Amino acid sequence: MSHIDASPAIACPSCHQPMQSRDLERHDHGTVRIDLCFGCAAIWFDHLESVQLAPAAVIELFKEIYAHRDDARRPVASRLACPRCGNALALSFDFSKSGRFSYFRCPREDGRFTPFLQFLREKQFVRSLTAVEIQRVRAQVRQIKCSECGAPIDLEHDTECKYCHAALSFLDPEAVEKALRMWAQTESRGQPGASPEALGHAAQGMQLHKPERSAPTAQLGDRLLLAGAPASDGGGVAPRLDLVAMGIHAIGRLIEGRW
Repeated sequence: MSHIDASPAIACPSCHQPMQSRDLERHDHGTVRIDLCFGCAAIWFDHLESVQLAPAAVIELFKEIYAHRDDARRPVASRLACPRCGNALALSFDFSKSGRFSYFRCPREDGRFTPFLQFLREKQFVRSLTAVEIQRVRAQVRQIKCSECGAPIDLEHDTECKYCHAALSFLDPEAVEKALRMWAQTESRGQPGASPEALGHAAQGMQLHKPERSAPTAQLGDRLLLAGAPASDGGGVAPRLDLVAMGIHAIGRLIEGRW
C-alpha cells in the first residue's frame, strides 16, 4: 500500500503547485518516494526511481491514475523546471517492449517528469495498435480521440494523430494481467487485490464479440473496444472514443473490486 507523506511538498515542474508524495514498495526492499500532480496528470521521479518500483507499486500508481481520471487537466507549460535544481527539463525518449515513450528529463540527472499516459506506456500497459488491429477498429468506428492530445483521428484517412503524430494506442488488458500476476506472486500481506482469474473475466468483458481462442492476434484486436460503448450519440454520429481512457476505466473498476 502507498503511504502519503506529510513532509514539505516539492513544486510541480509545470504548474508549480505542491505535488503529492507517495511512498511505494521498492522491487528489492524498502520504499520509493515519488511525487504526483493530478492537475497536470504527471509524476516526478527522482533519479532511477521509476525502474525501482515493485509490481505492487506500479498497480498502486495505476489505481491513483484511475481514481483521478475525471480531474480537470491543466495544459503542460512550455517551460518545465526541475524541482531539485531549477534547470529546464528536456523532452526525452526511451523504449520499452511496447514501443517508444517520452518524459521530461533534468540535464543534471536529478529526475524526470513523466505524464501518466507515458508512465503506462513505459510499464507496457499501453501499446500502439498494429496494422491488423487498426483495421479491426476501423470496421467498428470511424473516429477516435488521440490519447496523447485529445484531437480527433479520422480512421478512414489517418493511422496516427495529425496534430501530435502519436501512434494509435490502447490499454492492453494482458499487460495489466501480467502485472497483477507478478503482484500476486510477490505479495506477502494476504491482500493481493484483484485476482488474475478475475482479470481474465474482465478482459472478456472488454470485447464487443467473443474472439476465437485459437487466434491470439484476433483476441487482441477484438479487445480494443469495450462492450456497451455507444454506437452513436443519438443523432447518427459515432462518438469519439479514447481507447486508453476506456481501458483505464474498465481495469480500474476491476482492481477496486467493483466490476
